[in-house]
Amino acid sequence: MISSAQLLINTRKTGMPRPPEFASSRLDWWHAVPFALRLALALGITALWATGGQDSKPPNVAWTTKTFDLKYIDPDQVRRVFEGQSHVINANRELKLLTARGSATFLKEVEDTIKRLDVAPPAPVNTQINVYLLAAPAQAPAATALPAELNSLAKELPLKLADMQMLRVRAGQAGETTSAAGTSATAVTLSRIRVDSTAVNPGAKGDVVSLNGLRIWLNIPSAPDAPPVRTSIPAKNDPDVTADIDLVPNESVVVAKIGVEKPLAVVVRVGVVR
Repeated sequence: MISSAQLLINTRKTGMPRPPEFASSRLDWWHAVPFALRLALALGITALWATGGQDSKPPNVAWTTKTFDLKYIDPDQVRRVFEGQSHVINANRELKLLTARGSATFLKEVEDTIKRLDVAPPAPVNTQINVYLLAAPAQAPAATALPAELNSLAKELPLKLADMQMLRVRAGQAGETTSAAGTSATAVTLSRIRVDSTAVNPGAKGDVVSLNGLRIWLNIPSAPDAPPVRTSIPAKNDPDVTADIDLVPNESVVVAKIGVEKPLAVVVRVGVVR
């Protein structure tokens, strides 16, 4: 068998005819090329003929097919990770299946990538908002002692618990609660609470809860000798308390104080539920 180098040398010795465009010695660029470069070109052409001019996978590397069942991530997103590689990979978005064909090393890479990316999304975070209305005994005859979670405010606010409402909302969403019908006309109460959205963000010492667009409506009875006012929710559109505040979970914060002789105080306490 004649090697590529021998073929090139024998062609030169036997004086095989050349194409007309290279007949002139002044235009014979091929012989002007260094012999080492001509040899490399000849070997490259021979190797290309031997492989049929096509790319081929490494010898003795078996290709197999494997199907992966995905739970959370879009299969097409995983397919795009491996775009441009010389392997076969198809995604079925309806069935959440990914089919890959290639070497064992490639299939292992696909499997490891799926394990890293196909994970359950974080559970939604809920915010529990407790709103307390504190009042002097004259404002709320049925008022009770402060609950344990408000003991830290007892010295600052020598008041009683007149009313309390709780609202739980998912982070990022709005929430609202109203008092039941038949609210007492002789005692101060919470009539309505609304928050536009909540957010739970990491802080230097833990979570920080943001209450955006917090609005609180109060039912404040009229004086005995005055006509009744503000005793129903439809007759009162503007809230008594409006705030955008950031709170540390499980800490009670005074959001508003109203009045001097018969003071009222609105306290807010939040908790994070995961």
